[in-house]
Amino acid sequence: MKSWQQRERAQETLAKETGYIRKPHGDRLRIALAFPNTYWVGMSNLGFQTIYSLFNAQDDIVCERVFLPPKQELAELLASKSPLITLESQTPVSEFDVLAFSVSFEWDYVNVLTLMRLAGIPRYASERSQRDPLIVVGGAVTFVNPEPLAPFADVIAAGEGEVLVPAFDRAFRAATGRADLLQRLSLERGFYIPSFYTARYGQDGALAGFETVGNVNAPVPVKKAAVKTTEALDDPATCIFMPDSDF
Repeated sequence: MKSWQQRERAQETLAKETGYIRKPHGDRLRIALAFPNTYWVGMSNLGFQTIYSLFNAQDDIVCERVFLPPKQELAELLASKSPLITLESQTPVSEFDVLAFSVSFEWDYVNVLTLMRLAGIPRYASERSQRDPLIVVGGAVTFVNPEPLAPFADVIAAGEGEVLVPAFDRAFRAATGRADLLQRLSLERGFYIPSFYTARYGQDGALAGFETVGNVNAPVPVKKAAVKTTEALDDPATCIFMPDSDF
């Protein structure tokens, strides 16, 4: 599949939607928000739509969506090596500051790696450079067990988006570089930086816990971010409407 075909598909999709947000990039923090399944599954997910709204509610953030292509398109993209693009502006994902994954289902783990491959981003956090987007993984699976995705994530966000999104924006704006950003995020509730920790095992070989690496200043354990009360929050709701979806 050629890049112009991807752009045409994206524009056709947007023409059927109501409620999506398009912002100029300018000096804004650019976040590509990925759902590691097809558009029709992802757009049925209220958590994904909520995070999209929360990011774009920040004036200094532009958030655009990206999804796993259907099987035939996926095969064509892999064969042609065309860069994966976002829906709203059809910009290559690799040009964004952050690639954030909203992962709801364990069986989508492999799709996270597929999307990174399509975007031309090294899979393992240890292989990436400062030029690559920061990889953030959030969603329902991080509440239960973030470890399967930990080797591939720079940051794992566990908790409520209403708390996590402002904290992330605040840390990003204050940071002097990626290392400083990771340190700042590690001190915010709900942000787990896998590279800051190592596993500790007992004499029987069973996992005994985690400890920080070297002189890293980070909490043990990492606690998820939670709102104190839900009374002031809007109920989860669809913000982007389209004529069909899987659910």
